[in-house]
Amino acid sequence: MEILRSKLLAFVLAISLFTPDICSTNFTSRGENHLLEDLFSATRYNKRVRPVRRSEEVVNVTFGLVVREIVDLDDKNQLLITRAEIREYWHDPLMVWNPSEYDGITFISVHPKDIWLPDIVLYNNAGTEFGSGMTRTKAVINHDGLVSINAPTIIESSCKIHVTNYPFDQQNCKLKFGSWTHEVNRLALTLERPSADLHEYSPSVEWELIGVPGEFHSVKYACCDQPFDDVTYNVRIKRRPLYYTMYLIIPCAMISILTLLVFLLPPDCNERMTVGMAILVTLSFFFIMVAENMPATSEAVPLVGMYYTVTMIEVSSAFFMTCWVLRFHHMNPTEGEVPKWVKVYLLGFGAKLFRFNFGNRTNFNEVQNEKKQGDLSLTENNPPGRKVNDNTTKETSASNQPINEKSNGNVISDKKSSSKILAENVQYQMILEARQEEWRKAALVLNHICIWVYLFAVVVSFMAIFLQAPL
Repeated sequence: MEILRSKLLAFVLAISLFTPDICSTNFTSRGENHLLEDLFSATRYNKRVRPVRRSEEVVNVTFGLVVREIVDLDDKNQLLITRAEIREYWHDPLMVWNPSEYDGITFISVHPKDIWLPDIVLYNNAGTEFGSGMTRTKAVINHDGLVSINAPTIIESSCKIHVTNYPFDQQNCKLKFGSWTHEVNRLALTLERPSADLHEYSPSVEWELIGVPGEFHSVKYACCDQPFDDVTYNVRIKRRPLYYTMYLIIPCAMISILTLLVFLLPPDCNERMTVGMAILVTLSFFFIMVAENMPATSEAVPLVGMYYTVTMIEVSSAFFMTCWVLRFHHMNPTEGEVPKWVKVYLLGFGAKLFRFNFGNRTNFNEVQNEKKQGDLSLTENNPPGRKVNDNTTKETSASNQPINEKSNGNVISDKKSSSKILAENVQYQMILEARQEEWRKAALVLNHICIWVYLFAVVVSFMAIFLQAPL
């Protein structure tokens, strides 16, 4: 009996030790449950109705935005992806209670689906699930009726890309938030602060954030009598051009400089045309890479696209000038004499400009003098017959004179004709060699002119294009 009494006493002591905590927990839980039952009773609150006591009252919603990161700006699809947090505050007069009546509870957290929410959407939304972050966070309701929602989300918005200064461009992407159904006499928007909150911003490796100022607008649309309020944030970002400079602009500039090798190779080198074609193909490959990353627009031509186009024109012109130089160098001298303009402008002014000293050139007058001297030498090598005073000799030779004169005349004429033909052939070869030498000298001068013209065009085009880029 005593043992049973001692066990009962121990049980009573144990209950007395744990009873205060259990009672306290039940008391707190009972107070919050009682508050939720009172606030969300069917006779007191309806989430489908605006939280106002009279229908003519306006719900004032304070809207704010926290930009955490610029995830990506798709130039080709003109799409901005931003990791942000949306803040919304409004006063609900139906969510007011006295904390002293509910065990000192000053705020509660409820699911957004259980309360009325302003239908604020992103007007230029390009995604499929805008505002999905609101379903993952709870709304906080204070005892004075202030309702606040801080919803982290990924915003996908359309952004018109201005490609004029690409890749040294600055973009201004708008984020326009506003009510879709409530006019200004039913729902009014105000800015939380003049610009978005950037205290938690994580810098992007591709874009530099300049600022996100906010603007308030009240716009009247054709569908409705009353205007609609909206809040617009201008996301101003600047592209970091280092990547594009290293992998697009510098290779193109190096290709332009390498094109000079086409002019520096000797004309007799068969690889001149091959090098030019290889450079043109390489430049076309880089140009395709640039075009793939740009939006298909005809409103403007980007700087890098303009530079590639001008460079392709310059390389093609260099290819054409190389063909012209090779044409001069391998000109057939039998086609005629060197034109006068070539002698005056290339062998005259051009040679003096580039300080070419060609020395004494064999001209056609010297060749003609040598031809006359060759004709005189033929007559000197064949003098007329001797005079003989002996009458016997005359009589003896008189009978044989017609035959000897005829045979000697034939021999002399044959010698003259063969010597003349040989002299003319030598003279003709000298003329051809002189012409060919003049063509090659003209090609040398023309090659130097093409080098300086091409180099001047490359430098001027580079500076004229990229000096337009904003600093």
